Amino acid sequence: MNPEIFNAAFLSFSLIFVGIGGGFLLLKLQGGGEE
Repeated sequence: MNPEIFNAAFLSFSLIFVGIGGGFLLLKLQGGGEE
């Protein structure tokens, strides 16, 4: 397996994880912690 392919897969996975985490955090901040 090429390191470049693994690197690209890891990068995309990191972006998705950060996107979900950031979106959840933003939603929590906007909600004011009511829930």
